[in-house]
Amino acid sequence: MHPSIFDLATSHSKSPEVPLQTTLRLPFFARDVVDLNRSTDLLEISERLGKGARFILGGGSNLVVRSSPESPLPATVIRNRLAGIVRLSSEQPEVRIRCAAGESWHSFVMWTLSQGLAGLENLALIPGTVGAAPIQNIGAYGVEVADRIDTVHAWDFEKQDHVTFSSKDCGFSYRWSRFKDADQQGPWDMPRFLITGVDFRLWQAGHAPVVAHYAGVRERVESMGHTVDDGDGLTAHRIAHAVMSLRREKLPDPDELPNAGSFFQNPEVPNAFAQSLKAKHPAAPVFASGTASKLSAGWLIDQCGLRGFRVGDAGVSERHALVLVNHGGANAHDLLEVARTIQREVMRRFGVWLEPEPILVPPMQAY
Repeated sequence: MHPSIFDLATSHSKSPEVPLQTTLRLPFFARDVVDLNRSTDLLEISERLGKGARFILGGGSNLVVRSSPESPLPATVIRNRLAGIVRLSSEQPEVRIRCAAGESWHSFVMWTLSQGLAGLENLALIPGTVGAAPIQNIGAYGVEVADRIDTVHAWDFEKQDHVTFSSKDCGFSYRWSRFKDADQQGPWDMPRFLITGVDFRLWQAGHAPVVAHYAGVRERVESMGHTVDDGDGLTAHRIAHAVMSLRREKLPDPDELPNAGSFFQNPEVPNAFAQSLKAKHPAAPVFASGTASKLSAGWLIDQCGLRGFRVGDAGVSERHALVLVNHGGANAHDLLEVARTIQREVMRRFGVWLEPEPILVPPMQAY
């Protein structure tokens, strides 16, 4: 008889010995861990957990958890390791691809390019898993993943059944989805939905909409020896490599200097407020859209002189003010103190409150 997922992966020890991993490499311990390798095990997992606290972990790239061996996270951690990619349709020139939630996001993007598919090239080199992408509605260089999602597949712990959501039903907005909405998803220790897979709408190379207006993309393609005005210069591969080059130049590699990428969202403010800020600070980047304008969180932090600021081994990256890093021995308390300092200083100088991008567990107000 084939062993269940619990026979293979569940520890019932109340004294966990092995810390869980996030890209920030902060100490992270949990009461119990389940590795989810097959979606068919979800009913058994649901029944076994019952109303017990649970927490879903993907790649840990957008996460700050406060825990210790003496005070582990009071929940069973479900590590989403579902794998697999399926081509659902190839109606020219559009193609639908289903990818399991536990796959590496960047590896999936590179796989699509290797298959002659386009649409995700602007989102190359973003850390994390495919299942985490719709939760945060990841975005970069002019594209949000919501622009490419057709359907999100999930397990509903309340109904104890598999469910699907159209892109419209996901409630996507800037760095937001229904899977981040506590009213729909529930609290951090009792999430209702676990994403099992995502269907994407992509295109055969050469038929995808080219998104290269973001500052630096065209210039980087040209610096690689390609002409961007000849109709063939802005290919998906070239945009992907330009994006990867720009990200490596601006952002520290999590494998070399642990980080969670951009730590704060770019704030949206009323246009009148943005115009007033621009009048006082002409160099401030302002991106108007409708009745609101988006400001650059990185610029605001830079103007406060906080690049390189540290509390213990937690600090602001020297290369990019929007990235908080672990210099080796940081803990969640120090990292959150860095975040609080940034929020207070930006508010004091500019009257703007910055919201964190990573998920804070337990929520920040509990600290």
